[in-house]
Amino acid sequence: GQFIYAGTRASINVGNILPVSSMPEGTIISNVEGKTGDRGQFARASGTSAVIVGRSDNGKTRIRLPSGARKSIPSSCRAMIGICAGGERTIKPKLKAGVSYHASKAKRKNWPDVRGVAMNPVE
Repeated sequence: GQFIYAGTRASINVGNILPVSSMPEGTIISNVEGKTGDRGQFARASGTSAVIVGRSDNGKTRIRLPSGARKSIPSSCRAMIGICAGGERTIKPKLKAGVSYHASKAKRKNWPDVRGVAMNPVE
């Protein structure tokens, strides 16, 4: 198996966890901390990643989140190098209505979403 190292002296390899300050710009990262020591807040869903965009003089690092938004985080925050696994999870077709039903029920969405044109006109 693969060895995974964490700390300031860990090498720049996929899976290793180190502070954002010791990673070069353009590094693809995931499971990024928002505040130092909060154990990861950003880019944690399957197939997502963030990118280190730049640094500022006041100890902050700018990252580009999966949504496209840019965020400044302290340079002491840790992140894992690489992309989260399971990125092609949503490509698989839903073969029956029940799968969509249970997915919508878990998210508390209104399903099925019936168009008004398809409903019976009542006076």
